[in-house]
Amino acid sequence: MNKKEVIAVVFTAAIVGGHELMTIAHLNKFRNKGFRFACFVPSDNIALKKILTDHNISYENHEVLHKKFEILHSTFNYPFRKKAKELLVSLKGKHKTIILVQGDIELGSVFVNTSKAAGVKNLVSYIPYAHSFRLMGSKLGWLKDILSKFVYKKCENYITISKVFAEQISLKNKNAKVRVLHNFSSKLPIEYIRGKGYIYKKDENKFTILMAGRVSFRQKGQDILLQALNSISTSKEIVLKVIGDGPDLEKLKTITECSRNNIRVNYYGWQPNVWEYSKDVDLITLPSRFEGVPLLMLEAKQANIPIIAPARDGMIDFLPPTNLYEPGSRDSEAAALAKKIQTIINNH
Repeated sequence: MNKKEVIAVVFTAAIVGGHELMTIAHLNKFRNKGFRFACFVPSDNIALKKILTDHNISYENHEVLHKKFEILHSTFNYPFRKKAKELLVSLKGKHKTIILVQGDIELGSVFVNTSKAAGVKNLVSYIPYAHSFRLMGSKLGWLKDILSKFVYKKCENYITISKVFAEQISLKNKNAKVRVLHNFSSKLPIEYIRGKGYIYKKDENKFTILMAGRVSFRQKGQDILLQALNSISTSKEIVLKVIGDGPDLEKLKTITECSRNNIRVNYYGWQPNVWEYSKDVDLITLPSRFEGVPLLMLEAKQANIPIIAPARDGMIDFLPPTNLYEPGSRDSEAAALAKKIQTIINNH
């Protein structure tokens, strides 16, 4: 990238997720350094357009809209491919570099698959991770994994968010240039920073854990944490604060009802500011089965609150070994997590 060109940034998702929000944060950061961007947004992503407007980032609509099983359409749907190719052709005449914002390799895969036919020589995929679709529990994951192998090889330039994912992408495409652009978190108000904005006081009779995020066992692993807590031996009351909603919320409540008597779970639903609930917390857990670089982790480090997570994905790059436990099957991860929490409680 250089400051003389206007770089095209093509968003591909129909929703606003963490990757889109981080893209906007990076756009603001680079604009302040003098870089110039032209954004192109799916016409049906109303939420994204509002956020861009709030940040004074101009954009144009495009009509290459996300489809269910998009990686199949990007391979076999000729009208869909034609529309993507036409957009790329129109962009390459004005922009030397086109950055494609991909939440995963499927989102926007039609642009990658048609970039050669469109004559685009500098397409850059900004992608947070390189997880298998089967790992993520995606429908037809086995087929998506097969097709994604070809998509990875058709893009020669990648930006990702962690050294771990850079290495994974390089394995999928040995000829690709892969750069790491780390996620970052906004500076927390001092009132939420332990030891600066408030004084943490531990309770000798209680141990409080915070777990925040979408309640989805398949990704976030709340079931692993509850299994771990039920194998811990302590006379203390264990209080678990659950912040977030999601498809497995009722399942989590059912598991909670069968938990030991000294385990109390408080549900707060989705909250815009997790740190309002953190001042009495002894530990934050992130028991995810897969992740990118979690914002919760970055902010917990800022807040000076201990956090533990499995030794996988972006957590490896940001947490010291003492804060990590061995990944594996559900039972083995629950045992490793329980051992880690047990040690912390014993020293509490």
